[in-house]
Amino acid sequence: VITAKLFTLTVTSFLFCYNFSSARHHLLYFYTALTKPDGFSGPVFSAVGVCEDRRISRYSNEEQTWKRDCLDAEIWRNTKEPRDPRDWFLHQVNALANCTNSICDGLHTLQRRVGCEVEKCPDGSVIHVNAFDEYGYDGEQFIAFNSATMQWIEKTPKAKETRMKWNNQRVRRQVLQMVLKNCMNWISTFNDSVRASPVLHMFASVAPRDQSKQILTCLATGFYPKLIEMNITLNNITLQPFSSSEVRPNDDQTFQIRTSVKIHRDEKRGYECRVLQSNRTYTTSWGKYDHITSQKLILCAKLL
Repeated sequence: VITAKLFTLTVTSFLFCYNFSSARHHLLYFYTALTKPDGFSGPVFSAVGVCEDRRISRYSNEEQTWKRDCLDAEIWRNTKEPRDPRDWFLHQVNALANCTNSICDGLHTLQRRVGCEVEKCPDGSVIHVNAFDEYGYDGEQFIAFNSATMQWIEKTPKAKETRMKWNNQRVRRQVLQMVLKNCMNWISTFNDSVRASPVLHMFASVAPRDQSKQILTCLATGFYPKLIEMNITLNNITLQPFSSSEVRPNDDQTFQIRTSVKIHRDEKRGYECRVLQSNRTYTTSWGKYDHITSQKLILCAKLL
């Protein structure tokens, strides 16, 4: 019964997204550990947490702990950084590089990417969610964790010994599986609890090389997350865009998008801009003015 329900949900989500683009959202943690050859004076360990391309936390080498960014700190309070200690990473990279008493021949790097991502429709429904924990050594794929089988998988013959050793660490594998599961649960509901609604503007300008036509534009700005659908309609009929932009970032970590249609100069009624974001619809109408005002021109120039 559960399988049938999940299948129905997946098919329904797929059919809904057939005519609308889906988007991926992620919560990731990046780690880098370096060996320290003679003459090297830089930091040997760094780690950052990133959600939706925002840095949300970083590891402080001075305080030996994770530090949350002040910006939107309340949003991330239910997230937890993986607790593998700094010294553990340094031990791993020194072992792989065959260092002796922390004396290494050359510079070597161990990198880790751990986290989860979700794919959603514009209405907020989940299409797919997965988690991963991957390591790279000296710029090449090294080893990855399969959360379904709870086994490490080697990506290169050089990782065979590490795979055997890590697969024997049952407790650590169980903890990692729990971390990834919590990550998937959090990212699946994240965009339902954190949202900034779009502010809509509609304006028209004379079409170049054709005085009988106008370019009617809708601009949506100030929204978050970035997954959004926008259309201009005439009497509830969706019009084919003349031009449209990709979703672009604003300076305040929100986003903007615009789309335009070409219309006859004397047509002024029945036009609407409709935006769908996280199962909510926002609309604004146009028709009170037949040209773009200087105030709107200044506003849109700043936003675009």
